[in-house]
Amino acid sequence: MEADVDVTDIENEAGQITVFAPHTEYAKAKQALLDALGELDFEVDEIQFVPQTTTPVAGEDVAMFEKLLDMLNELDDVQNVFHNAELPDT
Repeated sequence: MEADVDVTDIENEAGQITVFAPHTEYAKAKQALLDALGELDFEVDEIQFVPQTTTPVAGEDVAMFEKLLDMLNELDDVQNVFHNAELPDT
């Protein structure tokens, strides 16, 4: 990117481009893309917190972790729960 934006990574998968930048660079990164490519249709246009490392959860801990997530999601004050747990596919 030619603009003065701190982009950490760019991925292109199946024709979908994902731009990773610090959350403080969100507005500058979006404007740089619009300036360079014109009108764009963003599939997702938001700040997301993506973990840089993950921690595997296995065995009995999976059920306990899922119970914790359920309890957190039931709270009225909780809007989103972010974690870096790597859960097995079920």
